[in-house]
Amino acid sequence: ALPTVRHRTPMLSLENVMNDEELREWLARIQKAAPEGASVPFSVEHKMDGVAVSLIYEYGVFSMGATRGDGTEGEVITDNLRTIRAIPARLGGGAEPPLVELRGEVFMSIRAFAEMNARRGGEGRLFANPRNATAGALRQLDPRITAERPLEIVIYGTGALEGLPQPTQDTLFRELLPRWGLPAPRFYRRAANPGEILDTYRRTQAERDGLPYEIDGLVIKVDDLELRQRLGARSRSPRWAVAFKFPARQATTRLLDVELQVGRTGAITPVANLEPVPIGGVTVARATLHNPKEIERKGILIGDTVLVQRAGDVIPEVLQAVASRRTGSERPFRMPRDCPSCGHEIHFPEGEIVPYCPNILCPAQVMGRLRHFAGRRAMDIDGLGEKLIEQLVEEEGVATPSDLYHLSLERLAALDRMGEKSARNLLAAIDRSKERPLARLIHALGIRNVGEHVAAVLARHYRDLDRVAAAGAAELETLHEVGPTIAGAVAEHFAREETQREIAALRAAGVRMRDEGVGADSPPPEGLPLAGLTFVLTGTLSRLSRDEAAAAIEARGGRVASAVSKRTSYVVAGDSPGTKLAKAEKLGVRILDEFGLEALLAEGPRAKEE
Repeated sequence: ALPTVRHRTPMLSLENVMNDEELREWLARIQKAAPEGASVPFSVEHKMDGVAVSLIYEYGVFSMGATRGDGTEGEVITDNLRTIRAIPARLGGGAEPPLVELRGEVFMSIRAFAEMNARRGGEGRLFANPRNATAGALRQLDPRITAERPLEIVIYGTGALEGLPQPTQDTLFRELLPRWGLPAPRFYRRAANPGEILDTYRRTQAERDGLPYEIDGLVIKVDDLELRQRLGARSRSPRWAVAFKFPARQATTRLLDVELQVGRTGAITPVANLEPVPIGGVTVARATLHNPKEIERKGILIGDTVLVQRAGDVIPEVLQAVASRRTGSERPFRMPRDCPSCGHEIHFPEGEIVPYCPNILCPAQVMGRLRHFAGRRAMDIDGLGEKLIEQLVEEEGVATPSDLYHLSLERLAALDRMGEKSARNLLAAIDRSKERPLARLIHALGIRNVGEHVAAVLARHYRDLDRVAAAGAAELETLHEVGPTIAGAVAEHFAREETQREIAALRAAGVRMRDEGVGADSPPPEGLPLAGLTFVLTGTLSRLSRDEAAAAIEARGGRVASAVSKRTSYVVAGDSPGTKLAKAEKLGVRILDEFGLEALLAEGPRAKEE
């Protein structure tokens, strides 16, 4: 029920490194990008185990707060964030810049969390850990409930800024945040080399359990703004920062049984049912066993005492059996021949380790596809949760995503725990999903090997689902970031009769099949004025934001890259362009100022040539 907002600059996640070797490899990549012989400054912070948020201050006044969401869009939680005492309503020090976008981590201290759970006592279920309690508090519809939770925040970075230069971490933490009245990270160190980073990591790991709050590693950042710009970012994470994670927490418990889980693609994976055991503040009762061959390789028996860890402090997995504690009552796991969901014979492809159910009408697959289709990162149908999907499949015969668009108020209201108001809200959410962008629809279709990023690449290039469906594997493989495996999977998916029937049904239901502004007679991507051209933006643009410039280029068929190379067609240079401009001049890449870009956008490549 919370409204959503598009972040002014994306809230990227962090790439993880798990050991010394991976850290050294990352540091070597950073050093390679730096000017020869230059010393790269780094900052080291605690990786807080909380919830990332964005704070917007306009002319010094706190105007909006949002969750990270999917990195592009988040949920608006302004009123809930106002209840956190550490977030001032107005920036201190007389600061009134037009816009300050701050990134922070909301968390709960270990002591405050324990005291809150103690107060709850017999009033209901206790919270599992501080992070879950924090996430629940921030998404309350009633801010008075949020105000009862002992939430804190630290600010770890900035997004969009107007009227201020982009600060280094040192300037932000030591000067700006104290002046503005906002809390900086409680742990912050400068590091000049790998040895200093590793020493800090080992000391912090040893002291971890004595800290007043939960952390799961360190965040290492390049603290040179020019080098950050040169390094750029991937689709979901910056290249200039990394999370150096602590080893997974482990515990031993008993393996009670093994059950099979059928995914939306038909893949069948074994899941361990465990005697519940606390690991790092979370009670673990289920864990992955990956595949039948992995169970055999590890020699795990049902009834064994097993070593379990939360990989990345998140996903529980069974590492090994503790053979010395066997009693003789243990038994081996036997893979059945039939699917546990539909009874169809399981297929064991030669040369593959994961068996699968080939029946596309298998109820578990149907529910998996519907969950994926309705998910926040796909068609985002609010209110369509797992229990409701289960009812729709079992009681209403819903078998495909297109069936969702034919549900009636009467059918929904009659379902368990629904009622007319909830049914109306769900129908409204289903109706809103018809207008999702093409990239969301492509992702929602559940094509193998096609995640959000590749879906966006396909949508940006073709702009129409019919054009994606008509492209063969050879054509798809020519696209940047689409290799032979992805191209083959996309072509195979759209060649299936059931896919063609489903697309026709979605179209008949009114689901949008092309991006706004692109009609049936619009030119294909290769006919757009900037098709085949690659742009790199550097420096500050005064007439357009970088995001607006990138969107305008992509709307005309061009591609925006983060680094200059021989393949770059144009570098667009604003104020303080940095090293990208020098590299473009060295490589002989054509350079545009902001007015040149506007002419190119208006008239195409000939404008620049003339």
